[in-house]
Amino acid sequence: MKRRDFLLATSLATGSAATAFSSQFQLIASEIQSPIHWHRDHDSQLFSSVACQGKPLADPNESRLLNATCRLWDSAKGKVSELSPSQPTGKQRPLQIDLSHQLQRSGSEFGEDLLQATLKIRNESDQPQQVELAFVSDASPAPDSVRQNLYLPLNIAGFARDKRFASLGMEDFLGDCNVQLEKNELSCHYLEPMASYPDQRTTTALLLVPVVDISSESQPWRISLFTQSDEPIRFRSEVTPDGKRIWHVGRVLTIPAGETIEQSCWLMVHRDDASIAWKAFHKFAHDEPHPPIDWTHDFKVHYYDFLSSAAGKDGVRGDGYDADAKRFREFHVGMGTQHGYYPYLGDFIHPDRKTWDAMQGDKMGPAKMSIEKMAKRIEDTRAAGAKAAIYMHLTLFDDASPLFSELADCRRIGPDGKPMRFPWIGPDVKGQCWWMSIASKRWRDHLLEQARWIMEILGPDAICMDETFAGIGYDEAPDRSGPLSPHAIEFFKEFHSLIRSFGDDKAIFTSDCSRSAFCLWADGDVGDHAYGSSLGNPLYRQEPVRYLAALGDKAWRPCAWHFRHMWKHQMDLARQVGSGIGVSNGWIEYTGLNHLPAEEKDRMIRDIESLL
Repeated sequence: MKRRDFLLATSLATGSAATAFSSQFQLIASEIQSPIHWHRDHDSQLFSSVACQGKPLADPNESRLLNATCRLWDSAKGKVSELSPSQPTGKQRPLQIDLSHQLQRSGSEFGEDLLQATLKIRNESDQPQQVELAFVSDASPAPDSVRQNLYLPLNIAGFARDKRFASLGMEDFLGDCNVQLEKNELSCHYLEPMASYPDQRTTTALLLVPVVDISSESQPWRISLFTQSDEPIRFRSEVTPDGKRIWHVGRVLTIPAGETIEQSCWLMVHRDDASIAWKAFHKFAHDEPHPPIDWTHDFKVHYYDFLSSAAGKDGVRGDGYDADAKRFREFHVGMGTQHGYYPYLGDFIHPDRKTWDAMQGDKMGPAKMSIEKMAKRIEDTRAAGAKAAIYMHLTLFDDASPLFSELADCRRIGPDGKPMRFPWIGPDVKGQCWWMSIASKRWRDHLLEQARWIMEILGPDAICMDETFAGIGYDEAPDRSGPLSPHAIEFFKEFHSLIRSFGDDKAIFTSDCSRSAFCLWADGDVGDHAYGSSLGNPLYRQEPVRYLAALGDKAWRPCAWHFRHMWKHQMDLARQVGSGIGVSNGWIEYTGLNHLPAEEKDRMIRDIESLL
């Protein structure tokens, strides 16, 4: 080797080593300088306490930073096994129980700011075992006080007084996300209370996502607790006899014979508002199997047509979409959704049905519809630079459909033992609307078949599934009695995969992300919220905005039947959180885009362009 080449190679190698050493040194220095210090038990390797800037957030001698308990559910007075740094494993016949801890980084400037506890339970018997498990923590921003301030991502049914949640205790729901704990107890539930505890049916705090954020007026540091997105959970806070505020994060579940389950809970230390914990929840506790679709974020205006009339309120329905589509570019419409096109709610499309009457309950008579007409609207929508979407509903079914006789047993059963009617009487209904149960496999299969036909026959860019909050509640049918949400979650996972099988850019949008979190298994949300009881209530825009806990980084492109009346509120929210704007025709307001007064139209377009 020539001397010059040797010197060059040596200097490069030395430089590389120096760079690696420098990076490692900076990492160590960063850890040393972090204001968060975790204390680990030498023997068990579990963490027993945490301090921030030298101030303990849990008693270093007696704390239960993130312990776990387990017991057989059918023995109410039976032994409770608690796992802790001093006892990381346990045996409660026929259960083998193990607790592990892992520190993680949320991505904040503070390094390792997140502790994950995982409880592993093995059923060593030849019979299924019903087990209660819980994670237990007395960590607090101010551990010497029982007072805590909470920020909870609450379902808006509390302040909207939404009677569709009556079976879950809506009359007692909290509405304000800010909750103060003094000496009182509190239970919060993610999904139906019965889904996490079989003996509980109602709650006062129905969470959109399983995240509780805890703060104190006297301290800058906050603590958040969260769990997995696809599992029900109860957060219960109480004051112990010795005067400590403690949280139990638990549920009851059945472990099949010979099988092992794992459940995790995360404890996060941070200095921001609750939204920082929501981001960590999406990163660590939610599995996102499909990559995001860029176009769902590339537009702001969503047009929804309820098979309107170009002539307005008193015209025969069916041609309003065509008139408004000519204005799509002018209004920067990025997605147009066809709604009301079907002969019967729930019986949306069939490959052998080429033409049909839609809007059979309208006072002006039915609208003539066809597959050819729907396909032409999709073509026109794309020609106008927008994406084309088709409407479906999660649970509504019109009994005038010829399919009703074979699907009647799929109706949701109420507490009185009778099938539940759905409170909707609109121009798209010919007979009586029933509330179908997502717990019924036959109904889920029917919806998936309908979605597949829509994609195969029409090939839209997206399907918008309406009123997905109907996936939360109870079905009292003897053969499927219990909560709906486990079935709804599995349905949306399968539905999402089905739509993606038609192309990596094919999307599904759920509805009403302020009332349910099924958008977790979709590409965004398009719920109708333009009402005084929702968008018009200041709590709906309370910071940090609650439904962003469920949406995460996904697109929020709402429908708005009151789009003119609620225009200012829509714009305020869009500027606040980056949501979209809904415009519409055919329900409540009937001008659409084509018949707006000139001055109002110009103002709306200026407002829209201010968002682009």
